Amino acid sequence: MIVAVIGAGKIGEAVGNSVARAAEVEQVIMTRRNLSALPRTHLAKVTLTSDNRDAARKADVIVVAVKAGDAKNVLAEISQFTSGKIVISLMAAITIQRLERALPMAKVVRSMPNIAALIGEAMTAYSPGDRVTPADAAKVETVLGSFGDYIRVPEPLLNPITALSGSGPAYIAVVIEAMVSAGLKVGIPRDVAFKLVTKTLTGTADLLSEKKMHPAELRDAVTTPAGTTIAGIYELEKGSLRTSIMNAVEAATLAAEKVAKKFEGDD
Repeated sequence: MIVAVIGAGKIGEAVGNSVARAAEVEQVIMTRRNLSALPRTHLAKVTLTSDNRDAARKADVIVVAVKAGDAKNVLAEISQFTSGKIVISLMAAITIQRLERALPMAKVVRSMPNIAALIGEAMTAYSPGDRVTPADAAKVETVLGSFGDYIRVPEPLLNPITALSGSGPAYIAVVIEAMVSAGLKVGIPRDVAFKLVTKTLTGTADLLSEKKMHPAELRDAVTTPAGTTIAGIYELEKGSLRTSIMNAVEAATLAAEKVAKKFEGDD
């Protein structure tokens, strides 16, 4: 299987390098307008080029990782080379219907990873178009699984998922930054606070996932009467942390839907 990654920015480059490590993949062709901005790869399977058309022509599977604002031109550029091929879009907000209009002979898959693809820990939701067969879906999961975990969902969930897990690392980063600042406030050195906070976050997430615990169950397990944890939780509730996060995801979902409407009318 030859995979082309059209648009090797931060995520595209990470995806290309991860896909190249899959045993089923013979070659990865990564494209970028400015090749000097793309670090030279040491992976034998990876070829770098600025020619989107040639990359699409040679590939069996095409991953489109450009910014949504560049979609119209890039899709028009590669359209004639996508007949019968799997095209996986990593672009936010652009619907399967819109992609299929631009690529009428392609087998289209819409997906939404997050920036954790940079370390092979992305969570990617995907939804296939009607032309995608079970055999095609297996190839899609090989690609997506090379840079993290994945889940198949109905397409209407992809805008909310963009807001939740696509944008999620930014929300988590804000929480981490706030907790590190809290550590500084109570006298913990910055490097110590950062290590404590980041490891606490990853450890908590792993515990919830592996033990299949409800977050409330974990919270109750570490909250004792008149203890330190309940004092902290009380202040979090006063500050409406839960409501702020819910509002943030709702606002981001509305923003994704607004962008989607723009592209639906952009022909």
